[in-house]
Amino acid sequence: MKKAQSLLSPKRMLTEAFTDASGARDRLEEIYERNTKFLRDRFEAYVQGEPLKTRVRATYPFVRITTTTHSRVDSRLSYGFVASPGVHETSITRPDLFRRYLIEQIGLLMQNHGVPV
Repeated sequence: MKKAQSLLSPKRMLTEAFTDASGARDRLEEIYERNTKFLRDRFEAYVQGEPLKTRVRATYPFVRITTTTHSRVDSRLSYGFVASPGVHETSITRPDLFRRYLIEQIGLLMQNHGVPV
């Protein structure tokens, strides 16, 4: 039987609900920057000769929306809505590059479904 390896990762952050698309996007970037800095710092320490005694892991931030009803959303929309009730989520990378898109997408999700993300 293999011994479980220990894991080094940044402290887990609690999820938050947002009703402001810009605030949600800013939080995504904050989490992304924090977690990628953690990985860069661990990698730099290894390059400088610090032994790697454990696995290192960090995750991308994510957006989650929970809907409980079928909303009557314009079927011509290509984004900004979910097609069915349930919990829908996706991870986000490089929120700095997609600032305007994320604000628009998150704003439409909240507007079209009447729930926070």
